[in-house]
Amino acid sequence: MFKINHHTARYYCVSRWFIALIGLLYFQNISAQNEYRAIVDGHPLTFGPIEIRDASGKVLTYTGKNSEFEIRIPYPSFLIFGYIEDEKVFGHYADLREGIDTITYGLGLDLIGTVEISAGSDNAFMEEIRPRELALNVGVGSNIENIIKTLGGVSSSNELSSQFSVRGGNFDENLIYVNDIEIYRPQLIQNGQQEGLSFINPAMVDRIKFSAGGFAAQYGDKMSSVLDVAYVRPDSTRFQATLGTMLNSASLEGSKGSVSGIFSFRHFTNSLLTSTLNTDGTYNMNFADVQSFITWEINRNWSLDFLGNYARNAFQLRPESRTTEFGTIQAAYQLNVYMAGQENLNYEYQLGALTLNYRPSLWAKYKWITSVTSINEEEYFDIQGAYSLSELDRDLGSSNLGKPVRTLGYGYYLDHGRNRMQSRILNFSHLGELGKKTSRTQVKYGIRFNKEIIDDRYYEWLYMDSADYNIAPWSSSIDSIVLDDVVRANNSISRNRLSSYIQAKQILDRQKNFWMVAGIRQSWESISKQWLWMPRLAFFYEPHKNYNLRAPDSLKRTPSTYRLAVGAYHQAPFYREMRNFNGALNLNLKAQESWHVVLGMDKIVTLWGKKFKYSTEAYFKQLNNLDPYLYDNIRIRYYANNASNGYAIGFDNRLYGQFNKGLESWFTLSLLQSKERISYTDENGIAQTSDWLRRPTDRRLNFAAIFQDRLPQNPSVRVNLTLNIGTAVPYYLDGDARYSNTPSLVPAYRRVDIGFSKVFRKNGDKPNKAKWVKESWVSLDIFNLLAINNVIAYSWVKDLNNARYGVPEYLTGRMLNLRWFLAF
Repeated sequence: MFKINHHTARYYCVSRWFIALIGLLYFQNISAQNEYRAIVDGHPLTFGPIEIRDASGKVLTYTGKNSEFEIRIPYPSFLIFGYIEDEKVFGHYADLREGIDTITYGLGLDLIGTVEISAGSDNAFMEEIRPRELALNVGVGSNIENIIKTLGGVSSSNELSSQFSVRGGNFDENLIYVNDIEIYRPQLIQNGQQEGLSFINPAMVDRIKFSAGGFAAQYGDKMSSVLDVAYVRPDSTRFQATLGTMLNSASLEGSKGSVSGIFSFRHFTNSLLTSTLNTDGTYNMNFADVQSFITWEINRNWSLDFLGNYARNAFQLRPESRTTEFGTIQAAYQLNVYMAGQENLNYEYQLGALTLNYRPSLWAKYKWITSVTSINEEEYFDIQGAYSLSELDRDLGSSNLGKPVRTLGYGYYLDHGRNRMQSRILNFSHLGELGKKTSRTQVKYGIRFNKEIIDDRYYEWLYMDSADYNIAPWSSSIDSIVLDDVVRANNSISRNRLSSYIQAKQILDRQKNFWMVAGIRQSWESISKQWLWMPRLAFFYEPHKNYNLRAPDSLKRTPSTYRLAVGAYHQAPFYREMRNFNGALNLNLKAQESWHVVLGMDKIVTLWGKKFKYSTEAYFKQLNNLDPYLYDNIRIRYYANNASNGYAIGFDNRLYGQFNKGLESWFTLSLLQSKERISYTDENGIAQTSDWLRRPTDRRLNFAAIFQDRLPQNPSVRVNLTLNIGTAVPYYLDGDARYSNTPSLVPAYRRVDIGFSKVFRKNGDKPNKAKWVKESWVSLDIFNLLAINNVIAYSWVKDLNNARYGVPEYLTGRMLNLRWFLAF
């Protein structure tokens, strides 16, 4: 038996303490190696201490008197952020090194940490999105609007256009800001293939905020929605490029001393998409733009921003032929058209804006903005066509099934147009903000002045006949020639527009769980000389907000937010709303009026072991003094009178989260009903009021999704899916048909786009062989995966009996698109 004597016991005891001492010294050395010390250079001490957080938002420590701090980091290149009163003041990768690291105040603001799912927000009626996290999202043109179309209350039925409808409104009712500068849209574009590039450049965007209703008084005079975009302020040099079969772009960003900026160029062609349309011909298009955003930090309190844009979109079509089959099993038809002529559209957009920013303290911000927008549009077309309309064999047992069995008519048409519009908008604005985001009271105010000059030459006519002669049912002479849709007008307007607002956010309880935002907005314009006053009030309640800030993770309660908004959202006419079908202007047109009531909730839910954010909003909009309209493809044609009253009621739902860590996805389901009653004078001169009619944007149900996933065994391989499904909407042939309660219907819009991508390196990865590459991926996209023939509009042809047939205008078919992205 082995025995331990006292010498052995003493040796064992000493050895045990020696090993323990070595281990202690070893782990102390590791701990010391993980200690990170830094000083924040340029930190205004009067702003208070800086809160240091990790990428998940966890508070690590605070800066001391000399703006120094010390933390322990678990690994090299540990991402940290600095915050003052919940406002990010720097982002920085902390590395293990000897001595004290120096962090520059105000740099690294474009760095993004772990995406956190939270319910609270100072203005919960605004959805905030970081589009750089969705760069692989698949969609035609890779526009920001592709993302917006998948949000609650938003619908679209044209993948070629950036236009979208929000809660029963049309695109003219949507407000777009870039860095607090209002962005205007073209007025003459008739179809999506003419549209080209959207103003918003995704490569330059830092964050976007979107509201489908209930937004605060600081946002302008539109009835439906607001899209607020902020461009990035870079603090390091970065070059990125996208090469593809449709979109090619390059951008350079960086900073040197007190100057930083980003410069970007884009070129887009949709010739591959147009090859899937049912009109064969020669398409020539050149859509390009150049944008820059430059910031000069004059000193710690003053800075000067410049935003510049030049865009030129040129579209030309020489059509040759078209074959379209349409109808039902019971009544199937085929239209064959042989065409000649050409269609030309040139659209030129120029913007220059200067913004002077002054921030004397953390409690106050002021800015002065001046901008000039110049828009030149030209649309010239002469298209002639000879067509035959046939009835198809619909007998399922026939050997000629699907082939023409009877000719219903021959015809000829000539479509002529010479349209030109020039718009000049000069803007002066002053905006102010008093109080911090976390203060019990925060006040925002602003005043804007616009000078608008518009010159419009509008000249169109359509000649159509059947069987080699022109039928004139309203003429006493059988050999007279009748032109359809004759418009000839020369219009010019010069308008001054003044608007202002003041709003205040007030915390109503000690726990800061209950707050409100109240404000009022006014506007006036010099043509109608109408003053508009728009009060807006919103209440927010987050029952567990204060408790969850203090409680440990294991004891935190389910976050949720409840909100209610009531307010007026009136819209004075710009130009297109004032022009009727004949091209004449109604200078006495008053503003359209909308009153919103919105009730919403955000709640964190746990599904499949993961946290998701469920958002829902129910709304009612009372609509008065409406200006009725109808769609001609995507062009909006107004009646130019305040002839109707209506309403919109609906319910929006959105489930948002990460099915795979770090990859954002969401699903939205929206229900809507929007109707109006129109007052008009019939053909006998008798005043009439219609029944309740569906508005042209009355899409009863809309389902949309953005879904991102990756392979578990190979996380660098990803799948990105975009889904849009919307039920049928009404379509009206002409002005008189608008009063019918049995309109034609554009069938349901159903589209699935999917992309398969390989990520070679993502932002933040450790460098390998190609150290100069920061980010790189390639994506193969399949547009219209299910090859569904969606319809955007109808064209109308006559048979031998002068009866009209609606021939569907189909959108794009299935096609492949390749993208390669590289950043260094």
